[in-house]
Amino acid sequence: MKTGFTRRDFLKLAGTMTATAALPEYFTQIFAAGLERMAATTRVVWLQGQSCSGESISLLNSVDPSPADLLTRYISLVIHQNIGAAQGQTFMDTLKKAAQTNDYLLVIEGAIPLKMPQACMIAGRPFETTVLELIPNAKAILAVGTCASFGGIPAADGNDTGSVGVKEFMEHHNLRWQNKLVNCPSCPTHPVSIVGTLAYLATGQYPEVHKELLAPRMYYQYSTHDHCPRYHDFERKIFAEHFGQPEGCLFKLGCLGPLTSTECPNRQWNSGVNWCIRAAAPCIGCSWPGFCRDKEFPLYRIGETAHSVTYTEKDRSGGKI
Repeated sequence: MKTGFTRRDFLKLAGTMTATAALPEYFTQIFAAGLERMAATTRVVWLQGQSCSGESISLLNSVDPSPADLLTRYISLVIHQNIGAAQGQTFMDTLKKAAQTNDYLLVIEGAIPLKMPQACMIAGRPFETTVLELIPNAKAILAVGTCASFGGIPAADGNDTGSVGVKEFMEHHNLRWQNKLVNCPSCPTHPVSIVGTLAYLATGQYPEVHKELLAPRMYYQYSTHDHCPRYHDFERKIFAEHFGQPEGCLFKLGCLGPLTSTECPNRQWNSGVNWCIRAAAPCIGCSWPGFCRDKEFPLYRIGETAHSVTYTEKDRSGGKI
């Protein structure tokens, strides 16, 4: 595929991706090589399971590159249930053709219903069946969003679908996930994290990940608490008393920043305009594996003793994952 881009263009974008994530300089070369390969040869197959399409919308919120450039010039997007134009039999034929090759990256958005296959169907076929056909030949698999990574909202207590994340799904079917699957949790995942991880995987390399979360350390190395602008208030034990308060640590209002590994404090959202803590709202732990899973653990807790918490004072001081 001819993109009209030069090596300089890829290096420029890769440099921006590296700098905004505060990554070491050598990532520029890795990202540039991956972006060039995605634009030229490596294709991306994007499937949506039990999801709200939040990750797809987040991808379309990309600023540099713009959504148009990202989808038509930087990424060879073979199939996407929302963004793509293919429908009906054309869609299924494209999926079948993709499954027969071995030079594509498989992106899975949303959870997979193990106990109720009919809860998620594509062209009259269980989503599970389609995923099983595409996993074996994929160069790498990216579970994008917390639902795909850990089950998320569809896997909440009391749900009869038996929804699971991609890793648990692959383990259930005795499929190898080691050095092949990468999780990019959050609800939703930042567009730069999606593009950067895809670029890294396109080089044929596997990024350094957390051994349990499988999240790439280049984006999920630190907890929200580590880089929180209100960390100094936590240290001085100055706590906010109500939502919207412009100062004070939000821990006693239920902030789950110590449990949540993200880059939100550094990159923020909507082109760096805002994010939860800046809006004086506590972190709800959207990239935490337990996000929305336990019905006894609501998103907002008034008072740290209102509900049981699973982390200790040591955890609250932050730390690398």
